[in-house]
Amino acid sequence: MSQKERYPTQPSLVGRKVYLRPATADDILSHHTWFVQSEPQTQSCRPHPFRSASETAEAYKKKEKSPYDQRFAIVRKTDKLLVGSISFFNYNNLNRSAELGILIDPDERKNGFAQDAMKTLIGFLFLQRDLYKVHAQTWEKNSGSIKLLESIGFSRDGVLRNHHFHNGEFSADYIYSLLRAEVDW
Repeated sequence: MSQKERYPTQPSLVGRKVYLRPATADDILSHHTWFVQSEPQTQSCRPHPFRSASETAEAYKKKEKSPYDQRFAIVRKTDKLLVGSISFFNYNNLNRSAELGILIDPDERKNGFAQDAMKTLIGFLFLQRDLYKVHAQTWEKNSGSIKLLESIGFSRDGVLRNHHFHNGEFSADYIYSLLRAEVDW
């Protein structure tokens, strides 16, 4: 079976359960739905404009493409179903670091897709892009993200006190990082 027959969209990075490919505007429509279903204020402390799914897809089409800020679709290998999206951003050439973000379809969570996608992207960033460190920020009440990061080997570097505003209250965000030398998987 040829590579083209196995994957209707060409995979860029292949993991155990998923493959990653550059995200399309159509993928962003799904990402938007999952983000809204997941209550946006719990997913990020950054302000997000309220847009329709089509407005979000159009904004993505207009966004300048950059090798330093990329979003990938997470596709389940068994049936080629889109199950999430993952990105790196805040790329720093001097420090050889980047920040990571991930969102999994709420119906597909706890199936190991997030961990596989993270490991696949991190491996690419460390081995192909020669990064030294990746980092992520998450809300102290996002137990799923905390568990994911710690299961991969990330260390909690710090706490941003009273940083995340949700439902009329401030709470902390945690900063996590993983150094290339710490990867043992």
